[in-house]
Formats: sequence, C-alpha cells, structure tokens
Amino acid sequence: MQQENPAEILERVLDGVAVVERPDSADARADAGVDAWLRVRGGERVALQLKWAGEGWPQDVRRTAGGTPKRWPSNLVLLARRLSPGAIEWLRERGANWADAAGQARIVGPGGLLVIREPALPPPRRSRSDSMRWSPSAVSIAETLLARPDEPLRAARLARESGWSTAQTAEVLGALDGQAWTAKRGSARGPAAFRELVDAGGLLAAWSGAVADQPHLTRLAHRAGEDAMTVLRTRLGPALSESVGWAASGWAGLELTAPYTTTVPALHVYVAGEDFVGRLSGAIERAGLREVDEGGLVTFWVTDHHVLRLAEDREGLPVVSAPRLYADLSSFGARGQDAADHVRAELIDPLHPEPSARGSDDNAGGAR
Repeated sequence: MQQENPAEILERVLDGVAVVERPDSADARADAGVDAWLRVRGGERVALQLKWAGEGWPQDVRRTAGGTPKRWPSNLVLLARRLSPGAIEWLRERGANWADAAGQARIVGPGGLLVIREPALPPPRRSRSDSMRWSPSAVSIAETLLARPDEPLRAARLARESGWSTAQTAEVLGALDGQAWTAKRGSARGPAAFRELVDAGGLLAAWSGAVADQPHLTRLAHRAGEDAMTVLRTRLGPALSESVGWAASGWAGLELTAPYTTTVPALHVYVAGEDFVGRLSGAIERAGLREVDEGGLVTFWVTDHHVLRLAEDREGLPVVSAPRLYADLSSFGARGQDAADHVRAELIDPLHPEPSARGSDDNAGGAR
C-alpha cells in the first residue's frame, strides 16, 4: 500500500480553512521539531508538529501518542490513514488534535483554528443501552468471531462453534450490528441471509478492553531454579493435562504461538472452574510447585469452558485463542502492548483482511 504523506492529509482536511506550508529543509527552523507551518486566514504563521499513526488502529494511536503530555498540546496533530472508531474514542478522551486520509478530523489548534469533521456519536438505539453490554455470551461469541477466518456469518453455525444457543447468538449478533462491527447482507431472511464482520479492529479494541476489565479469581504457585518455559513444558503442562482443563496465555502463549521476546518472565494459565480447587491443587503438587500468596512464577486464572474450547494445540500444549492472548498481553502494560500488537499483526489481522483486500481476492476467484 502506498505511503500517505502526513502533510498532504492535513492539507486536504484544512482545504479552504487554513494554508499548510512545509518548512524548507534548508531552514534552520525545520530542525526544531517543526513539521509544518500553518497560516490561518488573517492570522500569523504557526508551527505544527505532526505525528504519524500508520493505519490508525487503537494500538497504533496509543504507541504514537506515548509520552505526549496529559494536556494535549494545541500545536500537535496526530495523523493516520484511517482512524478506527476505537482510536477516535481514545483520542476524544484525550482532547487530541487528529485527522486522517478519509477526511475525519478534530483540530482545535493555535491561531483560532477550529476544524470538526469527526463522525457523529452513534444515536441512542431503541431498547438497547448506548454502549455494548458485555455479558458472558457476548464476550464468548465475539471471541469466536475474532478467532475464526472471515466468512459469511450465520447464527446457527456460530452457535455451534461458540457453545451458546442459536437464539442467544442471534441476540448478540444484533447487538454487534448496533455497534457497526457486523452487518447484515443478502436477503432479510432465509438461506441467503448472512452477516459479515465489517470492523474487526473496532470489535477487537472494545472486546479486549472488556476482557481486561473482568476480575480474575486467582491462585499463585512458585518453583525456584528453573526458567518458566522449562517448568511449563516438563512439569506443569504434563501435570495439568492429567486431570485439569487448562490453556496457557500471557508470555508463555506468546512464546508458543508467535515468539517475540527472548525470555518468559512468568506463566499465566486459565483453568476450568470445576477444576480450580481440588484437581488444580493436585496438579500443583505433582509438578513440584508450592502455592504462595504473592510473587509466584505461575498465575492461575479461573475460566469457563467457552474460553477453553477455543484453545489450540501448540507444541503439545493448549494455548488460548489469538484474541484472548492479545487481550491478556495488552493488560500487562507497555511491554505487553508491544507484544499484543505483534500477536495482532501475526495471528489476528491475517484472519480479517480489509474489505478492499477481500474484494480483490473475490475478483481473482471469478464471479460468484
């Protein structure tokens, strides 16, 4: 994809409102953090700083804005190819100046500049709350959507894959439609009716935030003298597999699915709720670990069978779905967010190509 020029995006957004002048490379002032000069009609020339956030996904925006003062500088504008709804929401909360190549913008800048071309906030939906209600079924069904390759969505099949009833699945899909993450296609009813996942990035951002906010019932265990992956592969994994429903996440899940870091500092393991007391205690003992109150090498999180049914075998060990791994890594903070972005690029984005890319693939395969 051709690289967008941030200054050109700003010029298009400000067309008729202000003039963007690019600093001469020979101008000493261009070396002082000035990316563009802005001349508002009737005003003086003002220096602007431009930050490029790539595709405009929430993690792109958070990374690019890292280190920005809490009070957003009036002369700083963040630019991207197309800002996702989740990214725009995050920027709104920061009071940021931003614009993208799609023509969306919110710039309250110096020199009296005011440009508001952001999408309207979604209107209230009848018989629904203004924001998504992340019930257990909604969390599970959304995870199933994000973990599977893009293809026409039908409630009955998605119900079988997620483990929920068809009626409950249809209700959740209606809520996702209301958030513009999915959309109906084909005829209104009948075998030709289906849905598409049209905003995987927006759904991933909202869903992962909801997952991160969920409290975990936790147990901790420790073993000294061995690195975490050795403990998992040779001791804990075999002991758990004897009698416990489980799946690895966090740094260990990253190492097993999309290696990114040189060390695995700790283990994070989901355990089925019915196994979280007696059977888990036996597995901890068989693995030669001891339970502790803090600072454990291993963190066990209780979960239900909906999370575990999406786990995949990696090197003989079960690992949570890629979206779940993304959400857990994101919750670890800055280093975890970098790892989560790697998971998204390697494991999630290939499942959900942009609509233009899907269209190209369809055309290459002939008319349908």
